Amino acid sequence: MDALYQNPRLVEVYDAINQCREDFDFYIAELPEPPAALLDIGCGTGTFALDLADRGYEVTAVDLSPQMVAMAAQKDTGRSVNWVIGSVTDLANDLRFNAAIMTGHAFQCLLEDDQISALFNAVEQRLYRDGSFWFETRNRAARPWLRWRPDCAAPPFALGGGRTVAVTHNVLSVCDDRVTFDERYDFNDHSEVLTSRSTLRFLDLEEIEAFAARNGLMVSETFGTWKREPLMSDSPEIIVRLQKAT
Repeated sequence: MDALYQNPRLVEVYDAINQCREDFDFYIAELPEPPAALLDIGCGTGTFALDLADRGYEVTAVDLSPQMVAMAAQKDTGRSVNWVIGSVTDLANDLRFNAAIMTGHAFQCLLEDDQISALFNAVEQRLYRDGSFWFETRNRAARPWLRWRPDCAAPPFALGGGRTVAVTHNVLSVCDDRVTFDERYDFNDHSEVLTSRSTLRFLDLEEIEAFAARNGLMVSETFGTWKREPLMSDSPEIIVRLQKAT
């Protein structure tokens, strides 16, 4: 697991670095009305899950990182979300959801075919007949990693109390559908410099469709941007809605 999901210092600043989340607004508009049962996959520090619970949904949130889930549960003062450390396969087989959502490009952290198949199969088993599974991946054809370099870095992120952290990226390798890069965190208090190394997988729509078909799912809708623009060859995103195959 990458350091940004484990190192307590990086977990603490995760929310400050990930404040702009237009994907949340997109998915909320696509969900059934409350109090539908929702599954937040790769919930991180719980921002989306808590938002959904506040809207009246019945939310189960899963993440492989104990540190992330611990922070999410700490924020959940009303105990409104069912927090689970693990993956969808760790959930009870009889749980059923109206929708599952996987935000933050977490899908790209699944590097092996069997990981993707296990996820799709587990979600398919736990969706109601008319349920939906929404997620997104960056479009490989748009080559977003070309902008993952220090001179394209965002301004430092405010952490409160005058503290900031600057985040820069350095791509180490591009091999087939995998991109490996370092993410460097420079704190302005000069306390330390931290680095997290990550590898992401970039699948195209045809590959996603094939994985879905092998696990009882089908692609029912796609978009290319968070503004609901159609998926084109150069779209920045591949946003996918899966449903049970008929």
